[in-house]
Amino acid sequence: MTQTRPAVRTTAIMFLAVFVGGAAGSLLREAFSAQIPGAPVLTATFGVNVMACFVLGWLYAVRNRVHAHVLHLGAVGFCGGLSTFSSFVAELERMAEMHLWSAVSAASLEIAIGLAAAVLGETIGRRLHGERPTG
Repeated sequence: MTQTRPAVRTTAIMFLAVFVGGAAGSLLREAFSAQIPGAPVLTATFGVNVMACFVLGWLYAVRNRVHAHVLHLGAVGFCGGLSTFSSFVAELERMAEMHLWSAVSAASLEIAIGLAAAVLGETIGRRLHGERPTG
């Protein structure tokens, strides 16, 4: 089965959006991770992961008002490049080698704060763009 020209163009734009967003997010993560060292109870990736959660929440709130390519650029690309699960887990593993409860505390705290950041991002996005929660 062959795709029509518009479908091929749409797919190409989607991949380009993910690529550009991912590059920007990865560069920003590297810039911030070099500037913000981890606290004893947090990982070095804490700040960028929480920032990505906030942006994802905001994008979720406006998902019906923006083109799908904006979501590919922002959610998949930018937030995917900005956040880093693999580094988060590696840092937790290093913490656990020294003190297991520090790693458990960091994981619990960072996941809870990340969820709160996503909810805050969605709330702000809905207020700024006039949408009300459904349900």
